[in-house]
Amino acid sequence: MPARLQIKAEDCSPLGQFVLQYLEKQSISMNHLAELAGVPQPRLRGACFKGTCPTPETLRKLARVMGKHHLELYTLAYEGRIEQLPEDADDISLDLLMRELFETARELGLAVPKARPSKAKIRKALLTLGFSSDDTTISEAG
Repeated sequence: MPARLQIKAEDCSPLGQFVLQYLEKQSISMNHLAELAGVPQPRLRGACFKGTCPTPETLRKLARVMGKHHLELYTLAYEGRIEQLPEDADDISLDLLMRELFETARELGLAVPKARPSKAKIRKALLTLGFSSDDTTISEAG
């Protein structure tokens, strides 16, 4: 078998650790995974390290090959970075919510839906979770 990438798990982000586990499980090289995903090997290798910011396109291509939803890989890629952001940053609550959703789904053994849920289903789920709106035209009956 070809030599594996020379990356240590402790140098990897949660995404990188996931990729290393996938390579081991599938008995394939980093080069082969990069080829299957259609991304340059240096970009894939770089995406594995702590502190890197893989592009959404790289994550989508990688997710397709690995049989995962791209948002799941996104949460892994940015997992260690979310806590480092200031609490008043606008997107933090959304990032934390997405991470919690995927972590909970993973813990429960739930798969990501094949089709996007309708707005009505998403709205109902958000209201059930305690989201509220200042807009009085929105009712819980949905």
